[in-house]
Parts: sequence; C-alpha cells; structure tokens
Amino acid sequence: MSRETELTPMMAQYRRIKSELPKDALLLFRLGDFYELFFEDARDGAQLLNVALTKRGVVPMCGIPYHAANSYIGRILKAGRKVAICDQIEEARPGQLVKRAVTQILSPGAHFDERMLHAERHNYLAAVRPHGSAFGLALIDLTTGDFRVTELNDGTALLAELERARPAEVVLPGEAAELRALVQPMVSALNDYDDWVFAPETAQFTLREHFGVASLDGLGLKDRPAAVGAAGAVLHYLAQHLRRDVAHL
Repeated sequence: MSRETELTPMMAQYRRIKSELPKDALLLFRLGDFYELFFEDARDGAQLLNVALTKRGVVPMCGIPYHAANSYIGRILKAGRKVAICDQIEEARPGQLVKRAVTQILSPGAHFDERMLHAERHNYLAAVRPHGSAFGLALIDLTTGDFRVTELNDGTALLAELERARPAEVVLPGEAAELRALVQPMVSALNDYDDWVFAPETAQFTLREHFGVASLDGLGLKDRPAAVGAAGAVLHYLAQHLRRDVAHL
C-alpha cells in the first residue's frame, strides 16, 4: 500500500520510524511479546532467520519472540546487516496507539553480543579514507573504548593492517569505487557512507567537538589529512548514523 491514508495508525507509525533509519537496517518493531518485521524487511528477515513469512492484511510480515531476540539479532549481524530495535516506551492502553521509539541501532562492528565477541581479539569498526596514494585507517572497539588511527603509504600496507586488525565492519566514502574493489575480498561487512563526512573540514570539526580541543595537533594528527578523515568519519558514523553513545571513547 502506497498511500499513508490506507495505513492503520500503527502501520503509519512503523512507516515513519522506518523512514528515519539507515536504509539497510532491518527494523525489529515491538508488538507485545514479539518483534515484528514488515514489508521488504519481512522478506529479507524470513530468509535470513529461517522463519515463516506471513501477512497482516496484505502486508508481508514475520516475527521473532522478544525473549529469544538476541540469538536472531546475532544471526542478522553475522550476515553483515544492521538491526534497529524499536521498543514500546509506554504501557499499552486499550484503544490507544502505544508510543514506540528506536532504542538502539546495531551493526556488525557496533554491538555487545557476547556470543559474537571474542575475548582474544577486538571487535573493531573501521573507516578508511583514501588521500592521494595514502590511506587513513581508524579503528574503534565500542566494547573497550579503544580508538586508534594511522596513515598507510599504499594499498599493500592498508590490506596488511586490515588483515591484522580484522575489523567486523568497514566504512568507506561512497564514491571510493577503487578502494571498495581493493578491500572487498577481505571484509565481511562493507558500508558506504557520505563522502562529505570524510572531508578534512568536517572530520576536524567532529573530532574537535568530541575531544573538546581547539587543535588536533596534541592527538598526533597534525598534517595527517587521511587519518583525520578516517577518524572523524568513524566517530560520525557511530554517533549519527547508528545513534550510539560515544562519550567513553
């Protein structure tokens, strides 16, 4: 159904919440004892999770039990997809639409699922920014607060560092087609992000705001435009795109 006037109030609420999310995130929408997925998310989710695809009226849907949600969420993340958790934020009252809000957005490189985390290695979210023949690489582990950044001289050095760090997710500028082709074979979850976020001016602003400093020189980032771009972008992706709390970084 395309016209909002044909949607029930609850489905209109779902559509509004879904429209505000990253396009590749599967929305888990809390309805009582279940998280439900609708429309295209339901088709994708049913296939990923091996659950029955049904219908609510003419709307495709599938559901997973609220109490068992973590294991299903883990499977979605392992497939390289993002998950938006939409919870009921007030008690249900008869005849009234319950308020719902997205409480967290999880991605392969930004989650706290202990079954997917390995004690012996970090769960890194990475961002890469090309600059001439060099590359900036930033790594964040949300679980430990570890935040690292470096510049590498060429593609061989970049691939070696990615092999060593083995990030769970890598974020690249959307226009960087050559970079995507270079790293894609060795990365399980690769996401494009807005090019302007990687730009030195934007990235510098993001980092100065976050660390509360007037200059990045004290952080070892003087004359390191590729490193600054990657570090600012990975922070922006976490805070703005995934709506995560980054105060501890």
